[in-house]
Amino acid sequence: MAFAPKACSLFLVVLLGVCIQLNGAQYVPGARCKCPGTIMHTQETIVDFEIIEKTHYCDTTEIIVTLAEDGARRCLNPVGRKAMFFVNCWNKINKDDKHKKRCLKRKAE
Repeated sequence: MAFAPKACSLFLVVLLGVCIQLNGAQYVPGARCKCPGTIMHTQETIVDFEIIEKTHYCDTTEIIVTLAEDGARRCLNPVGRKAMFFVNCWNKINKDDKHKKRCLKRKAE
């Protein structure tokens, strides 16, 4: 009989630990975005870009550019001039990856 209260206590401690872990895993808006930080602009040559629309796990549109000099990827602030240029161009080419080069050849004014 002495074993039953110990087993029950152990079960409750384990159950409490699981509940604490599940509570820590709640959805946090913006926590799953690919861009933890952004820059307003870059003077370096951009060779590629990617636009990730708002989703259920990230509440902002993300603009990720690849730089020519070192191949680094940077996130542009969506309200920045260069980012808005890429979003507008992307929408004009109907989000077709084959025509991305058109946006890269134009200069953001």
